[in-house]
Amino acid sequence: MSKSNKNQKTEVQGVEEVALADSQIGVAFEDAIKAKKGEDEVKMDMIAAGSSFKTVTRQFNELMVATGRAISKEDKDELVSSSVEDVSTEEGFDAAVAALMSKSDTFSEKSAAGLVRAYAKKNEMECYKKVTSSGNRNPFVTNFHEALIANPNMDEDGLNAVIDALDPVHQVNPRRWFSQHNTIRKTVNKVAESCGI
Repeated sequence: MSKSNKNQKTEVQGVEEVALADSQIGVAFEDAIKAKKGEDEVKMDMIAAGSSFKTVTRQFNELMVATGRAISKEDKDELVSSSVEDVSTEEGFDAAVAALMSKSDTFSEKSAAGLVRAYAKKNEMECYKKVTSSGNRNPFVTNFHEALIANPNMDEDGLNAVIDALDPVHQVNPRRWFSQHNTIRKTVNKVAESCGI
């Protein structure tokens, strides 16, 4: 596409975006956004206002860009390329993420990090990757399942004993989800009883 054709297309898209924003669909979009509805609910309101199911996602995205709630792919790509330099170190990676977030409030830290990683991969750049945890997972589920296998007739006191045997830091979630774990224990009890164990 020549540069003049590209400019003409951009001008036409701009006119279409203005017309869409002023239409009943645009009004429905704005009303749904102001009502703090989720994306799916906004799209349903747009369909009710006359958008077709086939075009509602494209129109939603266009309205998000036109109203400044999102940025276009081209603008996003330009922001990312201007933010990324050396991302092979933690400092460089964090600086690129921070720079990207400072240029637009449409990026969360997680989405900015994903964009930086994708850009680095696409451009065959070495990219810093955080070290994953070193096995500091809560051992409750494994311990609970092993205890149930060893004693399928475990009572509620047995479940509490499995939780109490954990380090205090690991007891929080099993206590929070106690009713769910207790339901599992009761189900195993019923299966064991029906099997004559």
